[in-house]
Amino acid sequence: MPSRTHLLEELSEDKRLLIQKFRLQPRIIDQKIYWVRCFGNRPDHPYATHRAMRRCHIIELVFSFYDLCVAKMTYIRTNAEAFIPCKNDLHLNRLVPCPWWDMDCLCHRASGTLIDLRNLAEINDINVFRALCHKLENSGPGALRLVQNQ
Repeated sequence: MPSRTHLLEELSEDKRLLIQKFRLQPRIIDQKIYWVRCFGNRPDHPYATHRAMRRCHIIELVFSFYDLCVAKMTYIRTNAEAFIPCKNDLHLNRLVPCPWWDMDCLCHRASGTLIDLRNLAEINDINVFRALCHKLENSGPGALRLVQNQ
């Protein structure tokens, strides 16, 4: 297997930062290189193959880490300009804009609607997801009160 350094050199900066955030290590599983989170007291958790890390868009990778389906990945990636990626800043006690690789939630620009990726993962019914998309697409301009200074 190539060294961790060599594997990281093949990736863009945002993907390297994603790997660092989740503390992933390369491992061979079924003759493929996976990026895995290693826990001392439970089984390792594979997140993505190295091939996927090289080829997939950062939004697709983050969404796959949160176990979001392809429909949700495709919708957000297609409409990325309509959203601000955000994360909770514990020191400021508020949501702040962040790069796509570091997001925990999304803020819809037009409506100010916050979408936590964990909650988005709980939507299993395609009709519920379509209703959410319809609501967002038909929302008027709103103040982004929770996310400022983008």
